Amino acid sequence: MSSVPIVATGLNQLRQHGPTGPVFLRFGRDHMQPLLEAIGNPRFEAAQACEAEEAKARAAAYQAEVRRAAQEQAAKQAAEREARRPVCTGCGAKFTGSSQSGV
Repeated sequence: MSSVPIVATGLNQLRQHGPTGPVFLRFGRDHMQPLLEAIGNPRFEAAQACEAEEAKARAAAYQAEVRRAAQEQAAKQAAEREARRPVCTGCGAKFTGSSQSGV
């Protein structure tokens, strides 16, 4: 069974806010709304919910890509630092970078 929404408005409200403004009162509600919100539109609301979920998924995928790129950049920088680290001419071992003597 489907219900038919009953909405009301006044000419003064229409003159003040225009036909797309919050000028319609749906019976059973306590605030004025634009017409499409007042009469409700399940398909529109479902489409909005679907769009919001898709946007959330796109944002999550983007954040994952940003994190992956940052990790790759950090790994690349670490590899570059390792390649630039000096080597002992006597034994060929790389220096640790600490101020203590030895390798």
